[in-house]
Amino acid sequence: MPLLRRNNYTLLLPLALLAASIVHSQTPDPSNSPAVPSHETSPASKAHPRVALVLEGGGALGFAHIGVLQYLEEHHIPVDLIVGTSMGGLVGGLYATGRSPDEIRNLIQNIDWDRAIGGRTPFPDLSYRRKQDRVEYPNRLEFGLRHGLSLPEGLNTGQQVGLILDSATLPDYNLKSFDDLPTPFRCVATNMNTGRPRVFDNGSLARALRATMSIPALFVPVVIDGVTYTDGAAVDNLPVDVAKANGADIIIASYLDNTGGPQTTPGSFLATTGNFVSIAIAANEMRSLQAADILISSKLQGFTSTMFTKSAEIIPKGVQASEAKAKLLDRFSVNDAEWAAYLAQRNARRKTETPTPQFVTVTGVSTPAAVEIERSLHQTINKPIDTKFLDQEMTRYVGYGTLNAAGYNMVDRNGVPGLNINTYPRYNGPPFLDLAINIDGSDTQDVLFGMAGRIIFQNLGGFRSEWRTDIFFGYSYGVRSEYYRPFTPHSQFFYAPRAYATSTRFDFYNAGARTSQYQINQNGVGFDAGYTWKRNAELRFGQDEYWYSVTKRIDFDNLSIPPQQQSVTSLRFTSYNTDNSVLPFHGVNTFFRVERHEPSKGNDPFTLAEARVAGYLPLSPKASVFLTASGGTAFGAPPSVTDLQGFPLGGPFRLGSYGRNELLGTQYWLFQGGYERKIFQLPPLLGEGVYAVGFFEGGKVYNNLNAADELESEAWDGSFVLVTRTALGPIYIGGASGNNDHRKWWFGLGHVF
Repeated sequence: MPLLRRNNYTLLLPLALLAASIVHSQTPDPSNSPAVPSHETSPASKAHPRVALVLEGGGALGFAHIGVLQYLEEHHIPVDLIVGTSMGGLVGGLYATGRSPDEIRNLIQNIDWDRAIGGRTPFPDLSYRRKQDRVEYPNRLEFGLRHGLSLPEGLNTGQQVGLILDSATLPDYNLKSFDDLPTPFRCVATNMNTGRPRVFDNGSLARALRATMSIPALFVPVVIDGVTYTDGAAVDNLPVDVAKANGADIIIASYLDNTGGPQTTPGSFLATTGNFVSIAIAANEMRSLQAADILISSKLQGFTSTMFTKSAEIIPKGVQASEAKAKLLDRFSVNDAEWAAYLAQRNARRKTETPTPQFVTVTGVSTPAAVEIERSLHQTINKPIDTKFLDQEMTRYVGYGTLNAAGYNMVDRNGVPGLNINTYPRYNGPPFLDLAINIDGSDTQDVLFGMAGRIIFQNLGGFRSEWRTDIFFGYSYGVRSEYYRPFTPHSQFFYAPRAYATSTRFDFYNAGARTSQYQINQNGVGFDAGYTWKRNAELRFGQDEYWYSVTKRIDFDNLSIPPQQQSVTSLRFTSYNTDNSVLPFHGVNTFFRVERHEPSKGNDPFTLAEARVAGYLPLSPKASVFLTASGGTAFGAPPSVTDLQGFPLGGPFRLGSYGRNELLGTQYWLFQGGYERKIFQLPPLLGEGVYAVGFFEGGKVYNNLNAADELESEAWDGSFVLVTRTALGPIYIGGASGNNDHRKWWFGLGHVF
């Protein structure tokens, strides 16, 4: 059974429901199945029969297999062949490499399962431009455009799972057959070209394990020699037949039983379809149950296939199930001398040392990309393998956005060992389309809606060149397009021409009340040159020529702002050094800009400068404090010159007790300090979690355009907000109370801070 089985995602993830069901949310109850064949009570008479252990799939439930292995070892019962599907394949494969049950337990418990199952590349490992995408489109609504509009091949690329397997199987790189492992091994996957099972008995052990665990719709399928493979549960979730075909005399089947819940009731068509598939898989397992000689049934009621953090509670269930079959199992126990000989033979075949690589080779990507990867890994040559370093580098390669996954293994070239990097390009793009849904409930009487899309053509016209276009509509609308091109394929220096046409709503306040509404229109072209640090920062120097005008929608204040053609010279620096794009828990983000505006038609020129620093300090894995400081100035320019191009304050996360843009001036400062805490974790595929955030804000605006009788406006308030980081983006609801009887509550979907 695959990684998900009898889980609680089915009502929330329609795309994954069928895959989750394929792992049969209704497995057969052994108590209602036909009697086990009579040879279960009469084991084979020969002294040392060939014993095979067959491990069922079942996600986190499969941790019970570790308990079964623990019992077999403690009672000196040798295993001559191990066969598994999905999680059963993972546990079986690890045992086959010579690891003890304790070693497998330690490996399993040290895996960050939220990261492995969640599937997203961590924010710190993204390239700088992909970090920009994540900040501006903080959700998972990404589509491919290479073959028309298409969803990703899976909700999870399998990158983190693949790295776990690469590291665990690295010493076993030159297997000619899985019979060469300390314990002979087989695992089962589904050939998606034919719909038939594929039994892996040779080749890359890591890729075989990745294939057997690849749940359709959840994980991106694995392609081996041009054939697409997915999880083996659909065709053989308890592969007793494979053990028989490989010469087993006695077959011990480890079955995962968490049945006994409420009766199935009619549901959606997807649930009905899932149940139908489950019944078909259950029938397949029934035949396997009947064919097993000894059935170890772990009682796992109360556990689901998604409880990966519950291994310490699930593993003993396998021990208990084995103890229930002690009379049958102990017939195959050997004496101390025979067990010592068995262990010696197994340990002699175990490989624990990885040779030092003498070269690096890369497969799956273009020559410029391969050259860059080889350069970054040149330091590994003639040095012992550091899997933590390789894991991070592979994740960063995926962080450039063009790969589904990247992994590694050792290879021999004319008897010389080397490090081979396997890259798996994304099938459905580039180009890619990011979508965003924006809801602005800063004024609950006038909720604003908007949508945005970003189309990204990567490696267009050269390696690492990009054409990126944003289209947005709703309360603001327009288009922005930029072509980013490094001076050379491997240079960090770049140039970037661009064009844009935008119209942005701007609410104007007078004496604390919203009185007017305008649309600020900007249409222009620009050119930047600068330097990009690969993952953290970017410095730009540019020139823009644009046409600026204000359209009056509601004009109580009768502002007079003539159309202008402006020439703007700018210097900008942005850096992202935090752990998350939405609510970081540690790190520092910085932003700085200087703009020189040279309006035409006799208007006075002016200069704007603005800076912001936000720092986050973790107090615990679930709590952090933060402090932000920002400020800007127009260097003494009067409000009549900067007009609506000044510095606005007000709205959620920017003096939330005030209306959006309620404070507007030619100079400002704003400080914020607060505490954020994770309340609970969401299922990894649905989002990251729910967070409580409380913070105080204090700010001041000079030359306030929104208050004719005040040159300076001080403001302070306290806010409390609940933020849910979901796959659709951050959803928030909160409120603020401040000075001068300012109070507001608000909600939204989109950016915070």
